[in-house]
Amino acid sequence: MRFFVVLLLSAASLFAQTPASPLATEIRAIIDEYENSVRANTQKLIAAATEEEKNKYRASIPSAGPYATKMMALVQANLDQPDVVKGVNWLVTGAASFPEGQEALKMLGSTFADRKGIAEAVKQLEYHGLPAEPVLKAVIEKNTNREERAAALYALGAVHFKNFDASADRVSAAASKDKALECFQQLNTDFSDVSIQGFKLSDFAAKMLFEMTNLQVGCEAPEIEGKDADGVDFKLSDYRGKYVIVIFWGGWCHACHGILPLMNQAAATLKDKNAAVIGVNTDIETEARKALADYQISFRNVLDNTSSGPNTTLYNLRNFPTLYLIDPKGVIAIKNGSLETMVAKIVAPNDSGK
Repeated sequence: MRFFVVLLLSAASLFAQTPASPLATEIRAIIDEYENSVRANTQKLIAAATEEEKNKYRASIPSAGPYATKMMALVQANLDQPDVVKGVNWLVTGAASFPEGQEALKMLGSTFADRKGIAEAVKQLEYHGLPAEPVLKAVIEKNTNREERAAALYALGAVHFKNFDASADRVSAAASKDKALECFQQLNTDFSDVSIQGFKLSDFAAKMLFEMTNLQVGCEAPEIEGKDADGVDFKLSDYRGKYVIVIFWGGWCHACHGILPLMNQAAATLKDKNAAVIGVNTDIETEARKALADYQISFRNVLDNTSSGPNTTLYNLRNFPTLYLIDPKGVIAIKNGSLETMVAKIVAPNDSGK
């Protein structure tokens, strides 16, 4: 018996050490060459002593273009080989803005639609918007592998969810919502156990489902709660009876820096208007205190401690900064609108649009 177990372990060890195919090795070499060139440039940027030197290396970040050309040539010469999907995956995920990446995207919906091993690239199509819909439908229709079908259902649902969330046309929004719900419901029914890169697709879908039903204009705003910079507990509901502008932000977020002085101005303008401004800061506590001081923040903030803190996660934040306007009844009046529109809504509620 002991000999049999040792034999099995030895066989498993040999299998684990099976060398990569020549094609897989070539694909890996192209990816490594590109990543090493980027890494080397980054090290030079870190070591640069002057701003002039830093700017030199910022301007010389290696392009993925030449490597995409090499990779596409390799892919086209090996279309029937199983390992070629590794090259297609890289082109779709790492070189999407280049012609070769766009060509690989088309191939994903035709030549490779039924292949095993494309799940990672298929999931990334959630960021490609509606143009990715035909590719995702082709994978759902032609692929018999659970990972690939689940990834396509998730990505297609995410595409329609984002279209629903961004659409100003109610008819278009309703159609996109129905399509997203259909994809997510099938994902939850048939593929709830499938994970990509260690994360369950059904968990991502659940957050979007929550947002579609609980974080839209007209919905009661979910509670925001935590401690402020003084360690005092407070809640969004403490401000019931007032308009509240909520900003999710962080000192780490460069896009947030420009709006923070405007938020301070808004807080001062609205001081006597039965309104308030509150923030949900997403820095770790020490960095949060520094950001509050650096930007002279004049409004109260819940310290969420990370960009995946409890309040930020509840509100399914995908972009920073994100602003919400909550009306005196605690209902979402504006989601992710401009600060100017929100202030106008408060100052002249009968004259401003949503």
